[in-house]
Amino acid sequence: MKTLIRVIVVLLSAAIATGEIDKAALKEQVLEMFMHGYTSYMDHAWPADELMPLSCAGRVRGVTPSRGDVDDSLGNFSLTLIDTLDTLIVVGAYDEFEDAVQKVVDHVRFDSDLVVSVFETNIRVLGGLISGHLMAEMLRGQQPNRLKWYTDRQLLKMAIDLGDRLLPAFNTSSGLPYSRINLRHGMLASLKRQKDTCTACGGTMLLEMAALSRLTGNPVYEEKARKAMDFLWSQRHRSSDLMGTVLDVHDGNWVRRDSGIGAGIDSYYEYCLKAYILLGDSAYLERFNRHYDAVMRYVNKGPLFFDVQMHRPTIATRSFMDSLLAFWPGLQVLKGDISEAVQMHEMLFQVVQKHKFLPEAFTHDLQVHWAEHPLRPEFIESTYFLYRATKDPHYLEVAKTVMDSLNAHVRVRCGWAGVKDIRVMTHEDRMDSFVLSETFKYLFMIFAEPADLPFDPDNYVLTTEAHFLPLNLGDSKDNALPRRLILDPDERLSDAAMLQVRPVLPLSASPKSKERLGEEARAVRERTQNVLEELHTLQRQSAAGQRSPQQVCAQNAERLRAIDFNPSNPAQLRQLEEMGITLSYGEDSRLLLTHQGTAAKSPEHAQWGMDFMTEIAEAARAATADLAPATPAEPVYLQILGPPHLGFPVLTGSLALYGSRLMKQLQGPLALAYPFRACDKLDNAHELAGKVVIVERSDCMFVDKTKLAQSAGAVGVIVVDHNKGSSWAGSQSFSMSGDAKNDDDIHIPTVFLFRKEGEYLIQEWSKMQRWHGKRTDPIVAMGRHAVDAEHWFAAWLRHFGEKSAVGEIQQCAFVDGLVARVVQEESDGAPLYVQFAFRFGPVTMDSEPIEHQGIVERHVNHIGSIAEFASNEERHAFMNLVRAAGYLSIGLSVKDEESSPRLMNALRTVQLEETMPDSNSGLTGRLTRVRCFITGDKIPCELVPGG
Repeated sequence: MKTLIRVIVVLLSAAIATGEIDKAALKEQVLEMFMHGYTSYMDHAWPADELMPLSCAGRVRGVTPSRGDVDDSLGNFSLTLIDTLDTLIVVGAYDEFEDAVQKVVDHVRFDSDLVVSVFETNIRVLGGLISGHLMAEMLRGQQPNRLKWYTDRQLLKMAIDLGDRLLPAFNTSSGLPYSRINLRHGMLASLKRQKDTCTACGGTMLLEMAALSRLTGNPVYEEKARKAMDFLWSQRHRSSDLMGTVLDVHDGNWVRRDSGIGAGIDSYYEYCLKAYILLGDSAYLERFNRHYDAVMRYVNKGPLFFDVQMHRPTIATRSFMDSLLAFWPGLQVLKGDISEAVQMHEMLFQVVQKHKFLPEAFTHDLQVHWAEHPLRPEFIESTYFLYRATKDPHYLEVAKTVMDSLNAHVRVRCGWAGVKDIRVMTHEDRMDSFVLSETFKYLFMIFAEPADLPFDPDNYVLTTEAHFLPLNLGDSKDNALPRRLILDPDERLSDAAMLQVRPVLPLSASPKSKERLGEEARAVRERTQNVLEELHTLQRQSAAGQRSPQQVCAQNAERLRAIDFNPSNPAQLRQLEEMGITLSYGEDSRLLLTHQGTAAKSPEHAQWGMDFMTEIAEAARAATADLAPATPAEPVYLQILGPPHLGFPVLTGSLALYGSRLMKQLQGPLALAYPFRACDKLDNAHELAGKVVIVERSDCMFVDKTKLAQSAGAVGVIVVDHNKGSSWAGSQSFSMSGDAKNDDDIHIPTVFLFRKEGEYLIQEWSKMQRWHGKRTDPIVAMGRHAVDAEHWFAAWLRHFGEKSAVGEIQQCAFVDGLVARVVQEESDGAPLYVQFAFRFGPVTMDSEPIEHQGIVERHVNHIGSIAEFASNEERHAFMNLVRAAGYLSIGLSVKDEESSPRLMNALRTVQLEETMPDSNSGLTGRLTRVRCFITGDKIPCELVPGG
């Protein structure tokens, strides 16, 4: 009965919506909203890159306080104006378009000494210039009295200039572009050292670069972008067909093997399909279909999506979804998979209804994970494509819901302000260029009739930044029929007309009426709502400690163990099904198991399924590891004890199966073996007595390396992985095995570290060598348990504190737990040090840059809310110090802030509320304290032990 009532309500609401929606009126409302943002930018910000809507001022690179990596999209090239050119055409603002083109041509130059993101500059600026040029030529053809001066393809020439400036980034051995480049000087040596790039960053160049080649006749741009796409395809996991998110631009080794459809990978999948649509190359369609099948097999679980390990796709890697994945339903429409698109979009709409906006990240029970919302376009983009495909009035209602939220919560006097926290609807002083380029463009196009637009959007493909590229760029001499997107179910082309075009999407092969499409969409939405409601019921029961009758019965059953599993046993297959586990076979005939908790018979069965999958994974690791031990890897913790580290960070490794079992903690000075791989003879053996020696994996057995070090008098050995980019968090751990016949004489411990942890240890050893100008080796501790940093640090203070005033300062800093505190000299009020407390939840050094920036800015905003300053300049200086401390505490490399007069005065006069870290419920995770000392012209920061 409840289902029937819901169906009636859904049908009734759809019927009411059909009568209430006034598309023409809503189109005019969107136009007014867009113009409010556009005129605010032109009045208060241009020629700056972006508008700061709360300050009613422009954001200028090098002048406005830096926001870290997020500012890499800025190049002091009027970003918002270029990005918005084609939106002006879409909304019919032809006078404004003509004026904007004139301003871009007359005032924008790219010869600036700024480092910019190659990816962002390509999709926003290069794409904006190309689309702007095409729109200018179209407008001149339709209205000859306009743009009479635009006779030399000026915007296209600017695109050539910019494209040439981006080309040096592609000079890598793989063909993948470096992530950043200097617009004036190209690839500086410092930029070449940053080898990591995201999959989306390297795989979202082809549409813009191919368009530039086709329009200019210069093939180099397209060739470079194709090579990058080809290399990415070669790096997919050959069994799963999944992609990781971060890789090395030279050798292609994966740095992060998480696989999903959100941040770091999203637009690579998008450009695989759209490259086929634009260029007509079926190879890209084949690639996309392979990736799509893999995503829907491993990542998709009903209406939800779970990031997994690309090489072990049955293992989930994080407990939330990020907002960038909201583009996926729109891509599914282009794929022709309407039912799946409706299902995912309905899940996203449930989140929007619950929170007013789509948060930057949300959990699988649709709760807020990251509370920011910078007015991203992806959800409304998918809404647009679903409406085009189905003409279902439900999607007009969805678009109206988004419009109402924008007007109610983010409209400010000078434009549209991003949301800092959707739970309390606080504003952020940002209006990204995509707000005008994409968000309002898609909203307008949803409500516009075909006659309202100056061109047929079916003749264009939209880039990831919603710039228009004509499909005729991919036309060939062999087939002169125009290629066309056909999404509109109202359009019934006659047989004769169908012979005049080439439809490029699978959807057009079997067109359905809008009534049929609407009925199917409503049925899918109904099923999705039921699934989500059942999921939430299970989660509420679990949270409240409730048990259903099925759970009580299940307690007396014996769960299936992995060691007893036989895939030919029908009874066991039924047990797997009850636990939410499905069984299938891959193309290589290997058995594939997938677990979906919501499909289990009960929450307890779901837990059994998770336990079974864990056992299967452990068995697979033991069977396939190149040096698989008989027992799981035993974690060992390494710490550098001397200043400035004082026990942090704690590195994790694994203990060898031979030698000392480290029943007691081992401490000793650190040393490097020479040669590093330590397989034959150690040239520096005379320097290794009493030390913990670092060697590199490869060329000989682990046990041989340990024997060499032990014969030189070493007290311990650390073996560092030779595989670039490997880390404890992202790799399969194992214990080093020896040779049972000849390793009984080894009595020192050997610990294995993955590459990232090992490189950090070597880097810190090298720093100690350089700083002291003599052989000073840091003291390293190795043990099954981490050193009690608080106890160790207190002992260090007792030893040094009486001789140094700094020791007393550090002691105060160590015990203080306030969110922010400045300690001053009692005599004259001069600042001695400042301390901050951070909680980073799941964000680590290995997380995405956007995650780093997001969590640090959350702390900046929180501290800003409890601080009072004499001027805005002092506030900016102080907040930059907070940012430096925040990035340092994550483990990232940052420069020391300069003790400028503004910052020193801010430290003298700031009024800070005495607030504990738990005062902001949005900050979670382990407490990390950072202190920054006032020393001469710099303010260095360091982690506080124990915090």
